[in-house]
Amino acid sequence: MKAISSRGTLRAGTAVAVVLSLALAGCGSDSQDDTGSGGDVELSFHSWLPTQDHWKELVSAYEAQNPNIKINFTRDEDYAAYKTKLDNEILAEETPDIYGIQVGSSFDSYAGYAMPVKDYASDWIGDVNAESVKQTTTAKGEVAAVPILNAGMEFYLYNKTLFDKLGLSLPTTYDELVSVSKAAQSAGYSPFAMGAADTWHDSDFFVWLSNQYGDGGDVYKAAKGEIPWDSDNLVAAAKAWQRLFTDGVFQKAATTTTTYPSARDDFFLAGKSIAFPTGSWHVGAALSTSPEVPGTKVEKDQIGMAAFPTIGPRNAGATSGVDFALAVSSNLSGAKKDAAAKFVKFMAVGDGQQQWVNTLQGFPVANGMSIKLGDNESQLAKASVDLVTTSLAGSKHPRKLTGGKDSLETDLGVVLQNIAEGADPAKELASLNK
Repeated sequence: MKAISSRGTLRAGTAVAVVLSLALAGCGSDSQDDTGSGGDVELSFHSWLPTQDHWKELVSAYEAQNPNIKINFTRDEDYAAYKTKLDNEILAEETPDIYGIQVGSSFDSYAGYAMPVKDYASDWIGDVNAESVKQTTTAKGEVAAVPILNAGMEFYLYNKTLFDKLGLSLPTTYDELVSVSKAAQSAGYSPFAMGAADTWHDSDFFVWLSNQYGDGGDVYKAAKGEIPWDSDNLVAAAKAWQRLFTDGVFQKAATTTTTYPSARDDFFLAGKSIAFPTGSWHVGAALSTSPEVPGTKVEKDQIGMAAFPTIGPRNAGATSGVDFALAVSSNLSGAKKDAAAKFVKFMAVGDGQQQWVNTLQGFPVANGMSIKLGDNESQLAKASVDLVTTSLAGSKHPRKLTGGKDSLETDLGVVLQNIAEGADPAKELASLNK
């Protein structure tokens, strides 16, 4: 992904995209009830998930159960690129039949093009975890998307083989985090490969970090305008964020490194970094069935996942929430609407849900469903999955911000990038008060 040179340009561009998409709420293609040849139904599905590797298995399983339905899947690996393309599709009145959506500050905007869940899933939405459904409910009380996966922050993948080679132990305190990072650099490796070019990752990390100051929860109050962004606890958290860069915990030029593919592929999977900060969904890299690790420099190494060490004065645990949901275009009717409903059910509470969560791309939303691991998985892989599962189950703080502007996540991410590059934390946070 090309590095963004102008922070201001990025912020303005996002705002324009949202405004334009809002202006066309409800618009869409007039030919949504068309079917393919021979009476078969074809559905367009655009998202950043599932991954291309996982999608092949999911679509094969679904189409085997529904031979008269074809899913035309288009994927963008980068979430920001996906949102830009989705904006453009909406502006062109070509809203996909089914599209991925994430909870957070922009949820209501994209939900404006979605069919209410009650119109196609009223008979089975009760099989989805109620708290997850609450997160895909708009400010007006309309459930606009079906939750598919839950996820949390902040974790990191680590190369145990490399840790052992360097005589390092997993850090449990901030001082140990700095010490391990310096030792890795002295040995010629990058420390924790952070994709800080992604505003979503910066924002997610800061939400997790900020809850470690005061009594926790100030970041959510600031998002709703209840307290200023430059309040004491948030400034303290922003200073701690800045130290992660100045103390060398994150690699040099982290703000020009994307999470995917750069931090993951060019650093961690290339064997150049000891660790890779990421979300709970990436614990699948520790499994023997991971499609990412084979063929990389670390394919013979032991890979595990750990919780990022507490940085502030209190351990607030992991943040969690719906990471991925599916929305059905409000323009669908007839056979296409019925087919879309079947697909969403397959992914939310059917075989697709079980198949996908088994890959550890996310954690189940279906009531009573749990991850099933193969008997041949290593103790390290099992321990990593147990750690993440326990962390998410005990989570007390949401991962995403709601309230405020639709562009809040991006705006906060830009501010955090500026702070990482040396700007004054208090002044940068204060800019969010406007």
